[in-house]
Amino acid sequence: MGLTVTESSTERIAHSYSGSLYLLPSDDAERQRLLEQHQLFTRLFSGRLIFPPVSLSGKEDILDIGTGAGAWLCDVRSQLPESTQIYGVDIEPRLFPSYKDISANVHLSVCSATSLPRYWSSKFALVHQRLLIFGYTRDQWVKVIDEMYRVLASGGYVQLIETGPNWDSGPKTASHVSFLEEFLGRKGLLLHCSAHIADMLKNAGFVDVRSEDVVMKLGKWAGRDGVEARDATIGAWRGTKDAVMKAGGMGYFATGEDFDKALDDVAEEWDSIEGSYTLMKVVYGRKP
Repeated sequence: MGLTVTESSTERIAHSYSGSLYLLPSDDAERQRLLEQHQLFTRLFSGRLIFPPVSLSGKEDILDIGTGAGAWLCDVRSQLPESTQIYGVDIEPRLFPSYKDISANVHLSVCSATSLPRYWSSKFALVHQRLLIFGYTRDQWVKVIDEMYRVLASGGYVQLIETGPNWDSGPKTASHVSFLEEFLGRKGLLLHCSAHIADMLKNAGFVDVRSEDVVMKLGKWAGRDGVEARDATIGAWRGTKDAVMKAGGMGYFATGEDFDKALDDVAEEWDSIEGSYTLMKVVYGRKP
């Protein structure tokens, strides 16, 4: 399109893990977005934090991959016996909850899900991961799921939660989703990963693979949950801004202000078009 690109003068704080493609920032604003997003998901899921029929007596270990601010980890901790050992891993410790806010049965560490510790083989009764849509290439998805299989004990469950594969509203939304497909595609990332997870689990050897779809309404027409779903989604998409502008705006955005305006337009569209929505897809499977 021949745009002259002007980079934004206010960059977010990015993760520091070498080799990772993860696009979203690791700063206080992102921590707050993640905590608020977790509360939204908890309501959307009617309080369910664990979907598969895993039996947890208090002697088991649980792993949370991409733990971020630790919202899911801390909530599930409060529902399980203190003897349950809960591990959280992420490529960036900046968002981890403060150690004064976690109990002795919570263990946080920095590592990539593509290469979990070798001594964790057959260790966990449950592995949970949520919203790594901006984190993995297709090949990395396969590797991560293989790692999940390896670290699960026989009979253990994996639980994956992703958004999409579609965001249904009007033309502004369709345009930005098309942009995201192109932008992520150039990096090898999968915008529509939620449509492929069940098959990837089966290919890795998981059995009893099940999917549950939860409608997430977008926009103020849907009340409090619609507003919070709008803000969580737009907030995540805004988090890609620095990467987009460093890529020259992809021919879509000449300035950071153009990028911001495009997302303002999407948010306004969701507010004005009743029925705007996406899906939260929960996929789980058992290691035989």
